[in-house]
Amino acid sequence: MIELLKACDYKKMRWKNGEGYTLEIARSVGESLAEFDWRISMADVKTSGDFSKFNGMNRFLTVLQGQGISLCIDDDFKHLKTLQSIEFSGDSVVSCELLAGHIRDFNLIYNPKKFDAQYQWIFSPEALEIPISSDVMFIFNQSVEVLVIEIGQQIFHLQHQDSLKLENEKSLQAITLNQQFLKQTCLIQLTKI
Repeated sequence: MIELLKACDYKKMRWKNGEGYTLEIARSVGESLAEFDWRISMADVKTSGDFSKFNGMNRFLTVLQGQGISLCIDDDFKHLKTLQSIEFSGDSVVSCELLAGHIRDFNLIYNPKKFDAQYQWIFSPEALEIPISSDVMFIFNQSVEVLVIEIGQQIFHLQHQDSLKLENEKSLQAITLNQQFLKQTCLIQLTKI
């Protein structure tokens, strides 16, 4: 299944700790919010404070917009600027301090006992062919320019913060991210263990 996910259709929901809102982009099918195998989302962080815990899960977080944040993860401090990422355990005690106003972040939360995850940002302007070898492949366009993706005979156009999800499409050979002056693309691959 190949699905184009438009930014205007992302589902808005409250954080587990009730302190803000998440824009849920996609998550594993059939589970409740309390129990999922993986979830991809964005969040607007408007105040400093504590993160929700997701016990037994792993997390990737990238700052998409804003001046950045300082994270305290189990008493270890990390500073993230725009388009910088970090991975940490959902069991960790995490709090953040905004450096200069609110930010928007991008998140992958997944169960490492059920999935291996690859999470990478692509900034190269050249065309790139990516083999399809995972159970779930997810492409997110952060650039303000349209990202053109070719899969076989199909062409998809991703606007700013649109996404493309491929699930159980290993029969297809590869996807091509076409040449683009400024590419800011997150590629997530999830493979069942």
